[in-house]
Amino acid sequence: MKDNRLLSQDEQADVVVVGYGGAGALAALAAHDAAAKVMILEKGVYPGGSTVLAGGSVKIALDVEGVVRYLSASQGGRCSEDLVRVMAQGMYEIPRYMEELAKVNGAKLNIRKDKERVGVDSYPFPGWDSLGSIVITQLPGFNGFSWVQGCNPPGPKLVKLLSDNIASRDIDVRFSTTVKELVQDGQGRINGVRAEHNGKTISIKARKAVILASGGFEFNERLKAESFEAYPVYSMGHLPNTGEGLLMAQKAGAALWHMWHFHGSYGFKFSEYPVAFRTLLSGPRIPSKKIAWINVDRFGKRFMNEYQPAPQDTMHRPLQLFDPDLPGFPRIPCYLVFGDEGRPLGPIAKPMTTEADYIYDWSEDNSREIEKGWIISSKTIKGLADKIGVDAANLTQTIKGWNKICQKEKDLDFKRPPGTMMPIETPPYYAMQAWPICTNTQGGPVHDVKQRVLDPYGNPIPRLYAVGELGSFYGHVYLLGGNLAECFVGGRIAGQAAAEEKAL
Repeated sequence: MKDNRLLSQDEQADVVVVGYGGAGALAALAAHDAAAKVMILEKGVYPGGSTVLAGGSVKIALDVEGVVRYLSASQGGRCSEDLVRVMAQGMYEIPRYMEELAKVNGAKLNIRKDKERVGVDSYPFPGWDSLGSIVITQLPGFNGFSWVQGCNPPGPKLVKLLSDNIASRDIDVRFSTTVKELVQDGQGRINGVRAEHNGKTISIKARKAVILASGGFEFNERLKAESFEAYPVYSMGHLPNTGEGLLMAQKAGAALWHMWHFHGSYGFKFSEYPVAFRTLLSGPRIPSKKIAWINVDRFGKRFMNEYQPAPQDTMHRPLQLFDPDLPGFPRIPCYLVFGDEGRPLGPIAKPMTTEADYIYDWSEDNSREIEKGWIISSKTIKGLADKIGVDAANLTQTIKGWNKICQKEKDLDFKRPPGTMMPIETPPYYAMQAWPICTNTQGGPVHDVKQRVLDPYGNPIPRLYAVGELGSFYGHVYLLGGNLAECFVGGRIAGQAAAEEKAL
């Protein structure tokens, strides 16, 4: 899929799409199908962005009014009613559109109703039972991408479906091309971009519009430090997501929203790898799944429900507590503590990456990671406490208390489901240092119902659109599969609207 064609100073298209993840692909398809000449500029050497690491299950609406109620509640008042309704209506239309896309390569689709699933991956807000999901179950002849680890293969299948549709329409795609600047005329209109390709600065004119689909800022440390309450927050996922689109939109006059909100959990960071590793917990909580560990702070005390309803949404939030009496964050880092009865349950971490150089296979029984020193061990609780630097008496009391909770099968402190509990009784005992982990950011430029980027006064910046993770709709709690739904809804809206702009 590599493309090293050079761009000349004089190239142009009706619509220039910056980024070739799910949102960029869908925006490009919509613009092309509305009779626009489209060019996609992608920073990396492969398509997919964060989408290729997603679970591949796209959230849909089974009933529009029910999903309006759900999204209105789950947004916590942070989005307008118009945006909520557009999202709900767009989610209702996703299955029909995916069926059309599937004709290109014979992908088989399956629609699931949330209320019929064992684990519910939404919150119990009004209207939750109006949600469903659609997933690609089969894609003939496709077995995944060699450069992707950690998401087999629904996420890659979705990217393959989209990229096959891009190829079938012969849409112009340029890889290894990093857009550095938006070109804005004297009337404030965006009429092109400047980019870098093989060390050369190039200019591309956009006769109608530019659509920013360049992902979030997971790997921009300055933006994270400015936006997140907790520090540090380590990121997993797609290394090229360094926030260029956000910065370019801001320079062009964009207002920003949801900058604090990221989809995340707790997990692990090792110096050998630039990406963090998340725990094995993903998707919806499974109330019967045994989890070996409890989380303790620097004082050796348990402080949270270790297995929340949507594990990759809110589990980082308890770690963000700032204690002014320290002063500092007593839960950054925290420690996952477990006994030898939990060690063989399976890999405690799930590495995910789009970088072939950083693929790591975690051992099934965690023994390799113990040998590497990533997992600390001791024959006694006191010895473990000394190694991780927490109060031994506190840690001993915490583990005794936890074992009693397991016996009673009732966690009055933090409401962890009984079926997930496992006592910590068998030596050796283990601990892993854990941090807040960002799966992907939600903040970025504010957009309206047409995905037009807005300035601080609510006025559209002419001919500039933003889609996907770059200024996501989700501003309070996340909806599992919701960013993929947003790719379809926002991408299609932006592509259509951009194609309808009057050509310069």
